[in-house]
Amino acid sequence: MKKNITLKLLAGGLLLFAFIQGIRRFVFDLEDNKCEMTFMFEYPQYIKLNLKELSSSKFPHYNLFVYGEGEQATKYKKGQFTGIPVLFIPGNAGSYKQVRSLASYAYRKSWDSRKHFHFDFFTIDFNEELSALYGGILNQQIAFAIHCIKNIQLLYKKTDQRKKSLLIIGHSMGGMVAKAVYKEMDADLSQINTIITLATPHRRPVISLDEDISNFYRKTNQFWKESTNRTKNVALASIGGADRDIQVRSGLTAAHSPTINVLTTEMPTVWLAADHLCIVWCKQVVSTVVRALFDMVDSSNQNWVEPVAVREEILRYHLIQHPGGKSFKDFQSAKEVQFDPDGQWREVVAPRFTASPQAEDKSNSYFMIPIVDNAFRDRLTAIASGLHIKYWIFGCVAMSWKNNARFCERGIDLSHHTVLLPNIGDFVKRKFVTLDLVSLKEKGFSHVILNIPRNYQKGSILVDVYRALHRNLEVRFPFKSYIPFASIAELVVPNDALSFSVSLPDLNRSWQSIVLKPNGKNCPPQNNALIRKVVPWSHENQFFLTNQSFSLHLHAPKSPADSEYDSVHLQLINPNPQCAFVIEISTDWIGMWAQLARFYSPILLPLVFAIYLHCFAKQLKEKQFGNAVPSTSSCLLAMPIIKLALIPEAFSILLGFVDSLHLPKWPPLSSDEFILRDDGLGFPFMYLLLGIVAWTLAIILSLLFWLGVSTGGNILHSFIIRYLRGSYGISLIVAEVVAIGLSRIPLVISVALVAIASSTCGSLALFLGLAVCIWKLFGYYEDELESMLSDEENQEVDDDFHINTTISLLWLCTAFLSVPTLIVWTKSPDLTLPNDYWLIISFIWSISGMMIWQSSEAVQKTSASYGLVGNVVSVLSLLLLAYGLVSIYRIPYFVTAAIVIYAVTKYFM
Repeated sequence: MKKNITLKLLAGGLLLFAFIQGIRRFVFDLEDNKCEMTFMFEYPQYIKLNLKELSSSKFPHYNLFVYGEGEQATKYKKGQFTGIPVLFIPGNAGSYKQVRSLASYAYRKSWDSRKHFHFDFFTIDFNEELSALYGGILNQQIAFAIHCIKNIQLLYKKTDQRKKSLLIIGHSMGGMVAKAVYKEMDADLSQINTIITLATPHRRPVISLDEDISNFYRKTNQFWKESTNRTKNVALASIGGADRDIQVRSGLTAAHSPTINVLTTEMPTVWLAADHLCIVWCKQVVSTVVRALFDMVDSSNQNWVEPVAVREEILRYHLIQHPGGKSFKDFQSAKEVQFDPDGQWREVVAPRFTASPQAEDKSNSYFMIPIVDNAFRDRLTAIASGLHIKYWIFGCVAMSWKNNARFCERGIDLSHHTVLLPNIGDFVKRKFVTLDLVSLKEKGFSHVILNIPRNYQKGSILVDVYRALHRNLEVRFPFKSYIPFASIAELVVPNDALSFSVSLPDLNRSWQSIVLKPNGKNCPPQNNALIRKVVPWSHENQFFLTNQSFSLHLHAPKSPADSEYDSVHLQLINPNPQCAFVIEISTDWIGMWAQLARFYSPILLPLVFAIYLHCFAKQLKEKQFGNAVPSTSSCLLAMPIIKLALIPEAFSILLGFVDSLHLPKWPPLSSDEFILRDDGLGFPFMYLLLGIVAWTLAIILSLLFWLGVSTGGNILHSFIIRYLRGSYGISLIVAEVVAIGLSRIPLVISVALVAIASSTCGSLALFLGLAVCIWKLFGYYEDELESMLSDEENQEVDDDFHINTTISLLWLCTAFLSVPTLIVWTKSPDLTLPNDYWLIISFIWSISGMMIWQSSEAVQKTSASYGLVGNVVSVLSLLLLAYGLVSIYRIPYFVTAAIVIYAVTKYFM
């Protein structure tokens, strides 16, 4: 028995240590913040706008501001609004001043580019409310945002401006508020035509702590998923921060189609991760968003472009597919172009060559690559370095002749297939393209044309024509790859390959992570080769330099809705023909635990609750048979972890089977297992792996709690005595009598807690009740010590002490869940809550505490029904795992039900 406990503790300690290492990697071991700062060129001013008196009384703590600098701020103070309106909505604990970077950059750009229009940036002050932690304030935020939108429209009517549509930029929860505003507005929906969100959790809350926020997400996402008629004219773009955003994991930022979803690591000219706050001031991100804003303006009427398809195309151009040129309108042009027949035409049949301008060329240079029916020439890769050309690659039909040489009179631009490459430190701009020659042949093209205009004396284009089958390799993960730090494969990339692809079909789960170690041979000092990660089912593509090893993992695992044929692939882009690479792929063991920390940390909460409930059930069953009730620690140590983990595993399999039957209205309440499955987050033995970690945490917490009770109870008792003597000036003996009397009259305490909860906050009453519970527990602890010292065994005292210790731990964990509500209440200016979710729960715990705290002599009890209560508590622990893994707000319901059943049994039976 002791050997089994030792083995379990050893396994639990190792897994907990590994999980802590994963948290350290996930939270602290991040790439350096490479975002550049944005600076104001003039003094920033936030001009408060006077809203109607109704808003002052209905929303006394909210305000609407407009951002201005210099002359622009002066006009705003005079009520002159002549720009195009943009509304910024801050998120959780966000400040209205976060609009500064976007507004200032746009203001400076309108001056520098001599535009005939500018933007008016409005920003909402939500008093830095914690909207991600407390859903009760979301409705009033939405109502105020709608009120602001209507008032902004009135500002332009007063200045004789034509009706202008509004663009909304939302940060964090502000993006969800923006979507909900569109859902709730009963006015003309054309007032809002574009929404851009930054680090917004679209799919679901980061952690569901209350039912309001869960319902808010469900209704809002359902509206945007189904209301195509109402949302068809709205362009919606979501930008996530990738690895550096540890507050909102990037998989949650992907909204349902037709949203444009992208991470900052994929955004052209950005190519870096941005943390949750940095994303609003990161110059690379801000400049990209602002350029998109300028391109979406119709300069003829100084309003947003009307067709939604054009706005979406502009957003995709700037956020995802940016082949070249800062402006979409400049690149929009040429579908078909006329070539110069007097240019220098060269037909090249070599599979690899370099196209570069010649000193003697005084005209345009055209390099013609023939498209032939040859299986060994079905792909073309080209890398243009140092050539600032927007249109440089074309498809054509060579039907004309001159000087016994073929040439093309016109061609179709293929430059939109171009991918910009990150700057690797040598300040040379590069662009990359891969063309399917078979597809071009089927479209009737005979040649691919590379164009280097005259006046270009620098730069070059590397060209590689090859068979795709020879440049693709599939790497499978054998069983040994799941052994810590095991080697998976070693790839040898030929030095004549400009592009080489590696498919990783087994890299599709949330917990997977691998390390790539590129080793270059005969490479120049400035190794500018890149590896591009491409994930077909999510926009989390990313570039990595080959001069260092890097970890590869997913932000959004493959879900059942994704195609089974899609797989992650890596693309090596090597502009150095003489450089050969050997790439070692191995398991990233710490990275795997970092992924578990990224995706599954909130799941540890319900697992700890379920473990304590099971321990509570075990204690009640022992009490039924008159056996000595084990302590919480003893119960935890003796817990059959593997056996218990198989029960929810089997239950989840059963739920999956029921789900596959598509039965109507079954189950009545959707299990959280379905949410995990839909997001691709379920994996075999999840309950076992995470359960052992949670079990170890539960043991540590119980030991710390016991130490706190044994040492802190006396401190708490002394504090109360000192308070009674200091505040009321009574003697020490009277203070002791009062303190003992309070502990012996649970009814008085319960009434006081109910009164406190009604007048303040349910969470506060929970914590005060917890303090009383610990104080009472200290009394049990003293009684147990006395029985030990007197050698008189008192099983009733021991049993009550052990059961009440477990109840106190459940109380402690429940109170911990209410901390966000307590924080919101303390930060509220008038100390009120729109909807106190913990009020009823605090009432129940206070009344149940009165029943449980009754002394054994005061209540007649039988132990026959404790076994039945224990069985009910065991079922509740299982249901908690089924319905509380993601919906954390449901956990207190199951725990409270268990406490109520026990209290009623103890008091009345």
